[in-house]
Amino acid sequence: MPTKTATDDAIDDTEDLPDHVADVRKTLSWERRRRQSRQTQSIQDLFPFPFSPLIRPLTISDLESCVALENAAFPNPAYRSTREKFIYRLTECPELCHGIFCTVVPSKAKGWEIDTLHTANPVETGRNDGAVSVLLAHIVATRSHDDVVTDKAMDYPDAYKAAKNNKIGNHSHANNNGKPNVGHQDTGRTVCIHSLAVHPKLQGVGMGKLIVRAYLQQIKSSEIADRVALICQEYLVNYYKRHGFKHVGPSRANFGGGVWHDMAFDLRG
Repeated sequence: MPTKTATDDAIDDTEDLPDHVADVRKTLSWERRRRQSRQTQSIQDLFPFPFSPLIRPLTISDLESCVALENAAFPNPAYRSTREKFIYRLTECPELCHGIFCTVVPSKAKGWEIDTLHTANPVETGRNDGAVSVLLAHIVATRSHDDVVTDKAMDYPDAYKAAKNNKIGNHSHANNNGKPNVGHQDTGRTVCIHSLAVHPKLQGVGMGKLIVRAYLQQIKSSEIADRVALICQEYLVNYYKRHGFKHVGPSRANFGGGVWHDMAFDLRG
């Protein structure tokens, strides 16, 4: 991955450098660690309890939290993934959908409120303190045969449940093999991100960076794809460039009636 992580400082390679270069490298390294520490502190400032994030794959049991987070993160309903699409994606390819969670004990929340608190699942069955696992951010994706995100990739088969039972017949969303040619493609080498959502109360403190970097590393390590693609509005192009995405150009996708740009992260480098 071209983007740097905190682990880049695990190896000190300054011994073989001239003194003045080594000093500069050490100063930059110290500044980077200081910024990371400040970012962690700023995230913690948003919680009245210890913030210990857990990043894990999403499951269909997280449906209500995903819907609540999506609604909170995207004021324009046209830009949201629908409940039906969440059901489809969390059922067909949950391994491509990840979330950041934190454990909250309601009695110790001290008035802390977030939309997904009320849809959170118990951390452990029968736990006496009633602790729940609260969704803070998520990435939801599918796989595609195309190099960029298309309208077909963002769609899903109307009769996908019937397709599982080989009842798709001559449905307009089926190819010659009887398989849907919209939505998730099991053998596709492009992971298409359809939703990257961070709760509004937690934006601007590095939560998005945390889940994007973890997600890219996970997909790269799994070797299931050659690239990760997404569409974004123009004002977010530079944001994704900072995470190593390449600006491919204007997108042909018509989702939500917006003007989109194609972004792609090459996993083969």
